[in-house]
Amino acid sequence: MPKGPDSYFLMIMMALISLPAFTQEVSTRGGFTEDSLVIGQKINYWVAAEYPLAMEMIFPDSNANFSPFEWVGKQYFPSQLIGEQVYDSTIYTLQSFEIDPVQYLQLNAFVLNDTDSIQFSIPIDSIYLTELAPVVTDTTTLKTNIDYQAVSRQFNYPLLYYICGGLALLIIILLLIFGSRIIRYFRIRRLAKDYRTFSEELDTYVSLLKKEPSSELAEKALSLWKRYQQKLDKVAFTTLTTKEIMTLKSTDELGSPLKLIDRAVYGGQANETLYREFQLIENFARERYQKRINEIRYGK
Repeated sequence: MPKGPDSYFLMIMMALISLPAFTQEVSTRGGFTEDSLVIGQKINYWVAAEYPLAMEMIFPDSNANFSPFEWVGKQYFPSQLIGEQVYDSTIYTLQSFEIDPVQYLQLNAFVLNDTDSIQFSIPIDSIYLTELAPVVTDTTTLKTNIDYQAVSRQFNYPLLYYICGGLALLIIILLLIFGSRIIRYFRIRRLAKDYRTFSEELDTYVSLLKKEPSSELAEKALSLWKRYQQKLDKVAFTTLTTKEIMTLKSTDELGSPLKLIDRAVYGGQANETLYREFQLIENFARERYQKRINEIRYGK
């Protein structure tokens, strides 16, 4: 039946108390509570001491040499005073990963005085290693098993986190180095797309006006130009009259074309040369587009 730390403590105290009590005598004992162990199993090793009340004894701690065992923890029991003698006990929890058939352990306790310390060796104890696998010999044969074993697939989330983190870091570095160039590139690309769309539509109106001049086509072509120019220059061309447009900066060349277009739109005076006025307007839009591209490209 398994024994707990309390039962170990009672066993240790009974072993000490059953010893002859000699006044002013120090006695130390210890040993494994198990007879055998397997590799990696936690085992218990007890240490007990009897010493006079006038002394102070120190048991080994985690800094002591427990080789070939490794420290796991310990449980310290309160001192017991019987007459003039003190009884101390501690249970250490250890592990071993060695393969020696028999493994030994001996610890030391120390009695402190004013100028020095006295070492007391605890009697050595041994414990046997239990082998879980049979010894492999020349006659040992291996049993081959080639049956398919279904293994559940697990997604490698740590790898995903590393990849995402690396990509994010790379993007940040690229933005810090090439951020302004990338922004300029996309702005120029957007402006080029807008101008290409505007130019193609206006060319269509010009071709129709060559064949058949009309006030309706002139009005649609004029509205198309105002919308594009408003988006390019961030000026409300769609709400401005020709007179108001002429008050803007760098619009002097629009004076004659816009007046002739107004006559066609509002006065019904569309003639066979009306398409030329829109060609002049397109030239103005192209110049403004090129100027805007240069401002973005060279940071003007």
